[in-house]
Amino acid sequence: MSSAAQAGDNDIIIVGAGPVGLTLANLLGSTGLRVLVLEKELALPEQPRAVALDDESLRIWQQCGLGAEILPFVAQGEEGDTVFTYRNAGGRPIFSMQQQGRPFGYARGNVFLYHQVLAVLRNGLERFSTLTYRSGCEVDGLQQAADRVVVSARTAAGRTSFSGSFLVACDGGRSPIRTALGLALEARAYQESWLIVDTFAPELVGQPLTEGVEVWCDARCPTATIPLPGGYRRWEFLLRKKYYPAPQTCLDDDLIRRLIAARKPHAPTTAVRKLVHVYKAGVVNEYRRGRVFLAGDSAHLSPPFAGQGLATGLRDAANLAWKLAQVVQGQSAETLLDSYQAERRPHQQRMLQLALRMGRLMMPRTALQAGLISLFFGLAGGIPALRQLLEIRGRNVTPVYAGDQRRARSRVGQYLPQPQLSNGVLLDELLGRDFTLLSFARSPQQVLSPPQRESWERRGLSYLQLSASGPTAPVYQAFDRWLGGCAGRALIVRPDRFVAADLVVDDRSRN
Repeated sequence: MSSAAQAGDNDIIIVGAGPVGLTLANLLGSTGLRVLVLEKELALPEQPRAVALDDESLRIWQQCGLGAEILPFVAQGEEGDTVFTYRNAGGRPIFSMQQQGRPFGYARGNVFLYHQVLAVLRNGLERFSTLTYRSGCEVDGLQQAADRVVVSARTAAGRTSFSGSFLVACDGGRSPIRTALGLALEARAYQESWLIVDTFAPELVGQPLTEGVEVWCDARCPTATIPLPGGYRRWEFLLRKKYYPAPQTCLDDDLIRRLIAARKPHAPTTAVRKLVHVYKAGVVNEYRRGRVFLAGDSAHLSPPFAGQGLATGLRDAANLAWKLAQVVQGQSAETLLDSYQAERRPHQQRMLQLALRMGRLMMPRTALQAGLISLFFGLAGGIPALRQLLEIRGRNVTPVYAGDQRRARSRVGQYLPQPQLSNGVLLDELLGRDFTLLSFARSPQQVLSPPQRESWERRGLSYLQLSASGPTAPVYQAFDRWLGGCAGRALIVRPDRFVAADLVVDDRSRN
């Protein structure tokens, strides 16, 4: 990693070094682009913040080349483990969800240690000689020209400026970049506050997690708790104004101990982090203004009820990184960048509606509402259609981008499964950094005509043939099920692992 960057020598400037900004930086670093990361804080956080991950998030970090380093700080659980339990006000369990399947290579629902993963992402930048990281650098203004963006910043040494071809704002929900662009994030704030507490018990360090997320449907004090690796546990208590008219006074340790004991009498109560927070929900109208892009919380804010806040930001990073690289390296036209908002904003709106729906079920206002919600959850446990409405992983959250409307069975726009080879290696380890053509029966070079090959290879196309025998046999079989038959099919996979083309292959030679 470079130690200095001069104005004008950057392809991409990333403002903000949270998990979204650092993920984007690691993805771009592997392309050889000149990347500058600017972060206002001098030190990384030392306690958890975000706590929930899905399988797509882990796959994106695998693509960063950091999966092995991150997994020790993630609790995935085993098939059949209970990952979510819904309880009535008295604590009786009335609904649960179990870990089911790993279609993308990882467990669908996971918890993790934010501060530890952030350190891995930050250290990952050291691998790239064309990437520069500057902490203690607070960006407070920007100007755009036809071919560049110039940002001004404050540092301990004084004011300075930097320029680059493009800028990505990953600078959080209060984004100064978004404000400078004049873009409004019209977020709806909830009327009541939540008390958020992280506890730590050293005797639990290294112990496996035996519980999943638990939610109490209690009109007086809706509560959620999430066990984390490393001896941590997250608690969230809704502070009803009727009972807690001054929320900021609720940081008292005695009150915290009473609230925890009311739910889990023997749970540790030593708080290492506590705050009162009002959740907000909203999506910015424009993800791009000129040569500046918004990603993560700068583009959207979501309450945590569906566990998708961080995951959606990581999807932003994965979607944007390869498009920026293709454009800067001259492999694709700049119009490709327009697809970032077209793909990501509708999905984020869907995730926001899912979070709001789950929030209504977790925050009954009256005992009657709590009873009706408890009845609904009880019914949902035995009715698949109702149960599907409550799923916060899988089909309810995985993006599907614009597909091929001409073919009913086309997989264009869908997220590629990631089966394991017979030796346990995950499929993505065999895919190229750019586009990859997957073929199932014939030599992959024979799938495309010479002009098609030339066009795709300009965009970095590599080739992979999957065989029905040998190490790739389990992968071939998985795709045979997913495609409804591999015969006569081939796929071109985007760098972010979505299907770009679903090809029908005839028997005539392409050479």
